[in-house]
Amino acid sequence: MDRPDVAPKSSEADLIDVNEIRDHQIEIYGLGRADEPYTIYYDETNNIRRLHVRADGLNEAEPKCFVIGGVAHRGAPRSLNLEELRGLLRIQKTAREIKLEHIAKGDFLSLLKSRTLETFLQWLLDQGLYVHYSVLDPLYWSIVDIVDSILTEHGDPHLYMMNWRLKNALYAILRHDLPDTVSLFQRYSYPDVGRARRGAFVAELRERLEAREQLLEHFDFMMLKGVLQIADKLESLPYLEDETPNVLIDGFGPFFVNRICLFKNSTHVLDVEEVIKSYIGDQKFVDNGRAVEIHRFAQSHDEAGIQISDVVAGLLGKFFTMIQQHDLDELRDTREALTSQQAKNLALLSELLDRALDENKAFAHYVLSLDDQRNAGYFLDG
Repeated sequence: MDRPDVAPKSSEADLIDVNEIRDHQIEIYGLGRADEPYTIYYDETNNIRRLHVRADGLNEAEPKCFVIGGVAHRGAPRSLNLEELRGLLRIQKTAREIKLEHIAKGDFLSLLKSRTLETFLQWLLDQGLYVHYSVLDPLYWSIVDIVDSILTEHGDPHLYMMNWRLKNALYAILRHDLPDTVSLFQRYSYPDVGRARRGAFVAELRERLEAREQLLEHFDFMMLKGVLQIADKLESLPYLEDETPNVLIDGFGPFFVNRICLFKNSTHVLDVEEVIKSYIGDQKFVDNGRAVEIHRFAQSHDEAGIQISDVVAGLLGKFFTMIQQHDLDELRDTREALTSQQAKNLALLSELLDRALDENKAFAHYVLSLDDQRNAGYFLDG
């Protein structure tokens, strides 16, 4: 299920046992190399900080995919030849640091047109650096609590095995008409639906499912219909009660915590983002009762790895946002129409991502619908 993949959504606890965060992920995803020591650099993109429902709609009308990403290498911190990279990219001396905008601008397809991007991606390969990322679709993350609430309260382990397909199906019918979904959230102060309104809320979900059946495979339609029927008989929906009304996401700090805990034997170097720095600064990480200090914050202009990570995170943020905004047929047409330069850059990106997964499956973390994960794989590999 999605909920155990990250630290709690709230920041109430200031003591974090890294093993409580990581052990479940390692077990269910088979992350056998999470104990390996790396130096991991981070930057982020599309951090809207908070997603909430207002009287006039979402505070962010069309939330884009949030990405924590960057580069990593084995072992302790080592020198990264930033001056060589600046020379290859022909970055002006007046530029204090390397950013994605120095390489290319625009949406993902526009970035793929850049020969400078080709140089950058090839340099990453030549340097033996690994790309890592955690990607989150804010709307998907906001919706999955509905399924998790039902499955948690019902307690049938066989249904747990279907949780990703159920979430994928529910997300498909709710994102089909985002204004309608936001209106639903407004009427029920989602996620604080509460016990008194639970039945009416579930009934509205069933109405939408019936009306949009054509969006789903028959098996997924019947499975989700059955789960919503189960919800009618439950006494509680735990993640939809006693929550903060209208707050879908209260911050992305837990996702940084997740990465730090998962790679507990690594050194983590993060860009200074004051909200995240404050959030993590309130936490104390312990490993079997022993305090651990495995992360630090640095200014990007002082840290080559963070500057490189700015480009990686920005590129991946634009890629996953494109995936999120188009269906498979549209992506197929787009891929077939790529120019030779675009195809070359896409192949280099795919090679980088494949090499990272070959090194360590834990370098990739998704909070995306199954359809979007499949579509991303298709676009990368054809």
